[in-house]
Amino acid sequence: MVTLRLIFFILNKSLPYEANNSYYLIFCVLGVLAILSFFFPIRRPMWQRRAYIFAEIACLLLTRIFSQVGLDLLLCIYLAKSCFLLRRRDVIITVVLAGIAWHIGLAWQFTNGFLTDLSNPIEEQKALFEERVKMIQEAPQVLLADMIFNNLVLYISMSILILLLCLTLVAEYRSRQQAIALTQEVELLAADLERTRIARDIHDSLGHTLTSLDVQLELAQRLYERNSNKLQPALETAKLLASQSLQEVRRAVTTMREETFDLNTALIQLMESFISHPSITVKSKIDLPQLPLQTNHQLYCVVKEGLENIRKHSQAQVIHLKGYASADAVILEVTYSYTDSALTEPLRERVQCRLLANSTQRFGYSASFINDTGCPSAPEQYKNSIFSRCK
Repeated sequence: MVTLRLIFFILNKSLPYEANNSYYLIFCVLGVLAILSFFFPIRRPMWQRRAYIFAEIACLLLTRIFSQVGLDLLLCIYLAKSCFLLRRRDVIITVVLAGIAWHIGLAWQFTNGFLTDLSNPIEEQKALFEERVKMIQEAPQVLLADMIFNNLVLYISMSILILLLCLTLVAEYRSRQQAIALTQEVELLAADLERTRIARDIHDSLGHTLTSLDVQLELAQRLYERNSNKLQPALETAKLLASQSLQEVRRAVTTMREETFDLNTALIQLMESFISHPSITVKSKIDLPQLPLQTNHQLYCVVKEGLENIRKHSQAQVIHLKGYASADAVILEVTYSYTDSALTEPLRERVQCRLLANSTQRFGYSASFINDTGCPSAPEQYKNSIFSRCK
């Protein structure tokens, strides 16, 4: 719009209007700014971004000092552009220095323009005034066109800026509302997953214990009917199983939800629960890094279920738990040995559960079932016999 305003008066020969050197300066500045507008060095080094903003503001200062056509609106645009390219401190310094330089240039142009004309003799000032009045009387369309172009430039530019700003604010508001809605959905899903996890943990930990408790209570009932002397030991065993069930519930609901849940300490305490078993020797060497809370809970449940399956479904004599981290995985090794009457040699089996670093699934584990010959067995055999939750 600024270019059209200038070209209109220069090319329209019917108007008594003469262009001066300041207009050609403005054309050159607008050309340079148009070339610079094709570049946006947001990924360039900081010194290049500073030089870019400095070059644009310096070009505008030339028009402010050496012409009467101010490009104040472009200055505001380039100050807004600096917010995307510079740091906050640099933006504040740029705004302050640009404002000082801009008003100094305005004062210098006013001093060398209007005040210089006032210093001329009164006769020259009257002649200049009469000449300008005569030009307006002969061609009032010049003044009208100048007013229209000035208002069009301001109206269109400010309208675009305000529209872009308002549309940006509306889009940001909608994005925030969507983010809030998604956050609420995530919280609901997280609550459902937490309830499902707690229910699963309670089921895994209490299933065998409650089954044993039911058997002991049924035994106690029959012993009571027979007035047997073995009723007291059965009741004591039932009470012990009930206490263990209560502890498992508390652990699943409270301990597993603590934000300071330490997987290393929890696994060591889990291994200590096997010490009371007289026929099993336990060993552990655990050195795991700090992992997310949910990952700690998942690994704890996997190891716990595996150890419970070993204790229930095998005649293991020695259990060795080893946990460590490699470059791309967290590795948990459960090694146990037992003697089977059908075998002439002890059978030694090792299981590795790897948590892949780049996995995107909730239980993103890869597992293998390896015997002492080093030959992997079928994943289904491992899945059904050791860690039923491990994928």
